[in-house]
Amino acid sequence: MGRHSQRQVLLGAFAVYSIIALSTNVFDHMEPKHSIFRLEKLTLRAGEEIQMVAFQQRKTRIKEVCTAWGAYSTKAKFLKTGRTVTGDKIKDEIVRDKTDLSQSQLERLWQLNKRSTFHQMFVDQQHGLTWCKVPKAASTSWLHAFLEIAGVQDISSKDMAGKHALLRERYPLLTTALLKRTIPTTMKFMVVRHPFERVLSAYRDKLEDYKRDLKDRGGYYYAIYGKRIVKAYRKSSSSDDHSYTRKEPTFREFIQYLLDTDVEEYDEHWRPISLLCTPCHIRYDIIAKMETLSNDAEFILYHRGLSSAVHMEWSHKTDQTKRTSDVAKTYFSQLTSSEVKQLYYKYIIDFLMFEYELEPYMKLTASPINNSLSVDEDEESEYYNEDDNEEEQDEDDVEEVVDAKENEYENEYENQAAEETGADTLENGTANNDV
Repeated sequence: MGRHSQRQVLLGAFAVYSIIALSTNVFDHMEPKHSIFRLEKLTLRAGEEIQMVAFQQRKTRIKEVCTAWGAYSTKAKFLKTGRTVTGDKIKDEIVRDKTDLSQSQLERLWQLNKRSTFHQMFVDQQHGLTWCKVPKAASTSWLHAFLEIAGVQDISSKDMAGKHALLRERYPLLTTALLKRTIPTTMKFMVVRHPFERVLSAYRDKLEDYKRDLKDRGGYYYAIYGKRIVKAYRKSSSSDDHSYTRKEPTFREFIQYLLDTDVEEYDEHWRPISLLCTPCHIRYDIIAKMETLSNDAEFILYHRGLSSAVHMEWSHKTDQTKRTSDVAKTYFSQLTSSEVKQLYYKYIIDFLMFEYELEPYMKLTASPINNSLSVDEDEESEYYNEDDNEEEQDEDDVEEVVDAKENEYENEYENQAAEETGADTLENGTANNDV
């Protein structure tokens, strides 16, 4: 038999094998299937029933907010419904702010709630654990934990840039197809924090001290953000006002930048959590909170068999009895109530999803008069990401951006998971909408 004939026979055999394999699911058996992870199937220890109730309530709250704010409905339906009082205390609380927002603001929120991304995901397939990294929310503590799980030795000897690069190296961003198969089989969690605590922590770490930024990051944040913010919002100078003689942007100038910038252009350290981890379209098993940080982390590690392998250390934990600190008062007293309310609308979905309060911060403001600064219309805002390390309390929230852009993967795995488990299918008809 000639070489050409042999090649034809081999190609023919391969074609026949492929047809048989596809028709009999041979390929499916090449990789063992894992069952969908269900939090309810865990064997609980004494006292964990209360935690389970809290986790379930947090998940339920997220679904209610996502539903009320259009994540699973058309734009027309979203704009038409939800503006009237229903008599249901929880539902009315979730939609009460709709009447204060303009048509364009509502449309923008609807678009944002359609988004999905896996960019912040770190998947430990061996232990069945998926973490969505939220900068300024115990992220450094969990970064160290995941490096420990990966067997990285002497973590303390590495700088933060090296740690973040190593984290992504050990937990590479999986392909969409693999994510769809893998994530539903793991325990999925994220850590959340009061939106204004994150904003203040990010400002103090990244923009308040130029010398520190220069030492730790080569002046990156001043070059990318600080210089432009000062140029845009510092309209006058006074020898009697120290804030106008400083190189760095003031807190108020930073807030004005946030108010004038679309949230999708925010650096990851102050981007809303609802955009970083898109909980409307990824059904997290555990929403851990800074207020219950130690207990939530211990629950996660124990039920993944990692309690003895990982030692968690917390540099900062939110005080459950103290919603706003003296530090917060120092900064937020520089703002008017109008500015704080506008900032609230930037993070409104985070406030609603994770049940945080605005009122304590409104009480810290200077006055109800809106004398907010303005920016020239031709001043452009082109910003993006990098690193983190809070000097005073928040060194647990140190971050370094390794990847340049977010939203590279705009796909859902949850529909597939819902079909396999018989759960309600989440509607996500326009998850890839671009504005």
